[in-house]
Amino acid sequence: MKRINNIARILFLAGLTTMTSCQKDFLDRKPLNLVSEETVWQDPALIKLSINEFYTFLNTGFTNTYLPGAITDDLQLIGSEERKLIGYLSGDFFNTTFPERNLWKDAYAQIRKVNYFIGRVEQTNVLNDTDRKTLLGQARFFRAFIYFQLFSNFKDVPLITRLQPIEEAEDKPLKVSHEDGMAFIAAELEKAATELPSTYSKEEWGRITKDAALAFLTRVLIWDASPLNNEDNSQQRWQKAADAASRVISGQAYDLQKEYTNVFLTKNIMTRPEVILESRYNGLKGERQHAFDKNNSSTGFGGKGINCPTQDLVDAYEMANGKAITEQGSGYDKAKPYIGRDPRFDKAILHNESLFKDRKIETFTGGLDMPRTNPTPTGYYIRKFIDEKFDYNKDASAGSSTNWVIMRYAEVLLNFAEAQNEATGPTQAVYEAVNAIRKRVNMPELAKDLNQEQMRVKIRNERRIELAFEDNIRYQDLRRWKAAETMLNKSVSGVTITKNNDGSFKYAPKSAGTRVFTTKNYWMPIPLVELGVNTNLNPQNPGW
Repeated sequence: MKRINNIARILFLAGLTTMTSCQKDFLDRKPLNLVSEETVWQDPALIKLSINEFYTFLNTGFTNTYLPGAITDDLQLIGSEERKLIGYLSGDFFNTTFPERNLWKDAYAQIRKVNYFIGRVEQTNVLNDTDRKTLLGQARFFRAFIYFQLFSNFKDVPLITRLQPIEEAEDKPLKVSHEDGMAFIAAELEKAATELPSTYSKEEWGRITKDAALAFLTRVLIWDASPLNNEDNSQQRWQKAADAASRVISGQAYDLQKEYTNVFLTKNIMTRPEVILESRYNGLKGERQHAFDKNNSSTGFGGKGINCPTQDLVDAYEMANGKAITEQGSGYDKAKPYIGRDPRFDKAILHNESLFKDRKIETFTGGLDMPRTNPTPTGYYIRKFIDEKFDYNKDASAGSSTNWVIMRYAEVLLNFAEAQNEATGPTQAVYEAVNAIRKRVNMPELAKDLNQEQMRVKIRNERRIELAFEDNIRYQDLRRWKAAETMLNKSVSGVTITKNNDGSFKYAPKSAGTRVFTTKNYWMPIPLVELGVNTNLNPQNPGW
């Protein structure tokens, strides 16, 4: 671990990231960069303001031009962008361009700040008990969140839970096992939930709540129960994850929104929202804006079309009758492949002849949306997250204001369904959780006679469709299922479309990109510079 520099400093940054909040949330407040440390710890209001920096530790997929899903089989980048992810796509995590090359260093820098904050909050006598608990609960959530990134990526890592003096910081901490790390994270979230309120005043909307901590716990526990980490397939681990999700469901703090698209475009749902954790934007220049709409609309609309859905994902969408496209009686027509599909298909993906803004999409050869330079390599563009009312061509200084969803209630339902099915098989509660999601888009309920394996296949596909492109869910799912060696170790597909003289179209499959994922890629290598500083971090992760 590197020497702590200026550890006593707390930066008051108005963060870019927050939980569900109101139009002008607490992170809109101006930072107090020049306030001295001792002044802060004598003023309850400044102490409460100082925790805002931790909200910037939450991830957002809108920071980069590529989405997290671009390292999976769901998205393929255009040629000019693909090199940014070559470390992932080639399986070479030591590549100098590897996106997560600073994850270890940055995460421990964040943990040092959180540990310092927790230590000071516990010691100060200027806070009342209620404020102290609320601040500690928020800080514990962020410490758990950061450690989850470390343990879920590097497997075994040092676990430091208190502020280290300079002399201790130069020690060489030992690694803690992945199992013990997950136990700590779960306990930290449970404790945070006992300290956090269920809601805040209007001025504080957006801060971490008790229910948000419990919801994130379901993601942690299902990771821990999955084949990558649960080699003996302990049913107790699966049941523990199911029980955690059941607690969130029965708590009724969240609900599914009526319209699928509104989950990503409608903000400030304060009564039983679906979004649990998100990065918020206001679209204002110099403040909180991003360029997702322009980056992912086709060049025919003045965009760049960077992240392109694959044919692999398109084929995963069922027909509207609930049958897979390869299933007998599905009604799938190869000459009209986009007719009669799961409604979420059209809400998430733009395909040839999709009605978008003021015209139909043209992804056939020579079409308006297939330029000679950097055309979509798959024949598709993203629709999900795009606000069709926003005109990025009108004002170059205007940015997108869509929020990045990190976690939402639909994931909790699917976490419950998967964990309960693995623990006991397809109970009525498992059916109800999955069918609630399908019902929103008028998809038929699942067949009532599924066995455990059949239900497993259905749930995994439902996750892929319902949560497409969201956070880093697909990549983590494939890793924890130990399916990445198969699904991410081959080419991804696209389609070449030719327009016939009679106005019909011919669809020909094509390879759109390659992926390499071998056994060693299930875990990231410990950075070599860290191994050089701390020999106790040996051995290196297998294969590296």
